[in-house]
Amino acid sequence: MKNGNILIVDDTIDLMEPLGQILEGKGYNVTMVEDIDKAIGLLKGREFDILLTPPQMPGVSGLWDFKLMKRLCPSTAVIIVNSMGEKKEMTDILGAEIKAVVNKPFNVRKLLETIESLLETPAILIVGSRVEEGEALKNLLEERRCRALVAKDGEEAIGMIQKNDFDVVLVHVGMAGMDDIKLLETVKKIRPNTEVVMMIDYSSVGFVGDLLKKGAYTCLYKSFLEIERLVRLIEELQSQKRTYPSIDKESPHS
Repeated sequence: MKNGNILIVDDTIDLMEPLGQILEGKGYNVTMVEDIDKAIGLLKGREFDILLTPPQMPGVSGLWDFKLMKRLCPSTAVIIVNSMGEKKEMTDILGAEIKAVVNKPFNVRKLLETIESLLETPAILIVGSRVEEGEALKNLLEERRCRALVAKDGEEAIGMIQKNDFDVVLVHVGMAGMDDIKLLETVKKIRPNTEVVMMIDYSSVGFVGDLLKKGAYTCLYKSFLEIERLVRLIEELQSQKRTYPSIDKESPHS
């Protein structure tokens, strides 16, 4: 189980403290705040795996802009908390990739199962693909229970990797807008425990040895990429992480 970071936002934070204690007892790192402005400040500077929040709260800072929040923290999984008997208008947030909706009072067992399931879902970053190809691969991976994001080039990818802990980075060789080996080395420097899979075509075969020496986990041919094979590879990497967890989980850029 991943020892995840959870942010709880609620205007009745004292009533959420028992839940926070339960989550901390399960080994999660829990931060609790009572308004959205404080939450945004934390999300700008820290990495959170899960945000547990109502869709809106009374007061000046009462309304989440979930689409903006997801642009700010794309890898954070959002769980919406609804009060029982209170019907919330969800149409404005359904397009913001909300991962789950739970009701108060909590069924703690089911909430813990939801959190554990989200944290066990591998986070994948796709780098340097054409927009249509990247979105298509993202959708295919999400259909197979992966959290996938797309970076248009290496520079954007590095910014995302500095803030987010991805399990696997998929790099389209020759399309990341920067030297592929430099990108690979930078990713491994920022996140030594993140595995990098280089996606190559036949014109890049001569670079395979160098890519592997610089830390790439493997190279896959784009022309014959089979989504099921890729998913099996991701599952293999996840299994290895669970079996052989890293001693040093900290990143110098965390």
